[in-house]
Amino acid sequence: MTQASTNLKPQNDELPWVLIVDDSRVVRRTIMNALGQAYNVLEAGDGVAGWRVLSQNSRVELVISDIEMPQMDGYGLICRVRAAEDPALREIPIVVITSAEDETTRERAYACGANDFILKPFNADQLLTCARSQVSEYRKANGAAPMTTAASATVAKPAANVIPITIADTGPGTVEDALKLIDSGFGILRGQKTASFAPHALSLVMRFLPLLKYCNAKFNLGMDHEIAVFQQRVAAARADETQSAVG
Repeated sequence: MTQASTNLKPQNDELPWVLIVDDSRVVRRTIMNALGQAYNVLEAGDGVAGWRVLSQNSRVELVISDIEMPQMDGYGLICRVRAAEDPALREIPIVVITSAEDETTRERAYACGANDFILKPFNADQLLTCARSQVSEYRKANGAAPMTTAASATVAKPAANVIPITIADTGPGTVEDALKLIDSGFGILRGQKTASFAPHALSLVMRFLPLLKYCNAKFNLGMDHEIAVFQQRVAAARADETQSAVG
């Protein structure tokens, strides 16, 4: 049996709408409490209910989802969203929150199209920072108004202690070798200069972001600034594209 409901606090349409999808009522309430008064919240108890809520509520700007759920798990929900015909629905940012610490879960979530990944038990400041970042980028990309002061308030947090690592960059099976393979894959796309492919070019660039974020987190690369700049450039390009289409 699927479950879907709204939060009981007064709704403020100036605040972003967030959908929390988790089969645990306790976890949903915990996430809602962490988001505080900065967001309007919708709830769903599994992927089927989550998809139904998304299909009926065009205001949702962020999905926070668990992975292991009945009816339809988090992977299925992410894949269904990313395959949606409606561009606004297809590009909604999705943050996975799960207690599964294995790399396979993280890799599969990113492969399905998740934008970020947070482990349970999570830190409230971490969740707020992540939510604010994802909604802000989504609004910029769609030419929407910036977030209100309540939702975009800065959360103070200590600087990350990034431990540099050494990676071999030449020779078979190393980073350079892998990058050549990735570049050859992009080469295939470069050759597809068709009218049907062109309108989705920037969306494909957005699909590359989860890979960058995964590598940054997986190997402690310390590329937070570079990735943020990359996101800003893509968001600006998409805003220009949207403005041109309207004009």
